[in-house]
Amino acid sequence: ENETVIDKFSSFINPDREIPAEVCCINGITGDMVKTAPYFRDVALAIFRFIENKTLLIHNADFDRQFLEAEFNRCGMDFPKITGIIDTLAIARNYFNFPRNSLSRIAEHYNLNTSGLHRAEADAMLAYKIYREFCKERPQDRPWEK
Repeated sequence: ENETVIDKFSSFINPDREIPAEVCCINGITGDMVKTAPYFRDVALAIFRFIENKTLLIHNADFDRQFLEAEFNRCGMDFPKITGIIDTLAIARNYFNFPRNSLSRIAEHYNLNTSGLHRAEADAMLAYKIYREFCKERPQDRPWEK
């Protein structure tokens, strides 16, 4: 709100299965780090309430939404009603011309700090900073808001 984080939800989730080595290499999260974390079903209601009636800002929203929908469905819940999704990947692909549209490459373009990359909270904050850069670059013409 007014460029200030007013609330956040962050938690490891126990996937109830082994984390593949290639995934550990990407995000640095190991099985030991999540073995005592809550299962999705334990925090599903809190996540539901956190995103319900909100606009979500996500880089690669299709991927994240599918993941969340599947987890909510496993809990016997529907995906919460949201007011919209702002997808920085879709904006990058449709309205800018970056050589690559990964979160890290776009962040590098804008000289944004990428420490903590591939962790949900850090990625969310980076997507927000990138969105702000998009808005600065096209302050009068934001076709993605129409």
